Amino acid sequence: MKEIKAYVRENMRDAVMDALAAIPGLPGIAVVHLREYGHAADDGGLAKAGMAKLELDVPDALAEPVVDTILRHARTGDGHAGDGKIFVSNLGEAVRISDGARGEAAVTRR
Repeated sequence: MKEIKAYVRENMRDAVMDALAAIPGLPGIAVVHLREYGHAADDGGLAKAGMAKLELDVPDALAEPVVDTILRHARTGDGHAGDGKIFVSNLGEAVRISDGARGEAAVTRR
């Protein structure tokens, strides 16, 4: 199981969400709207960009398709500073509250 966190530009969020929704078996996406996100500007200071944080907990088999989809749809043109980042972590355990399912069963759509 993997936890995927992606920080994407707010104006790219809908394109990323639509593309992710087309992945068969994707269990769900949590979206956190961020007011501002600082990133390195060309002059070495910090620039601000409206960002959204996407959080997904997926079975191992969906991790690469999810990352590839985010990468393809969150990049602006040839890519620019502030387009965002994707973080992938291993999940040690998951438990679905409604039925007590554990492990990959808890992060798989029923």
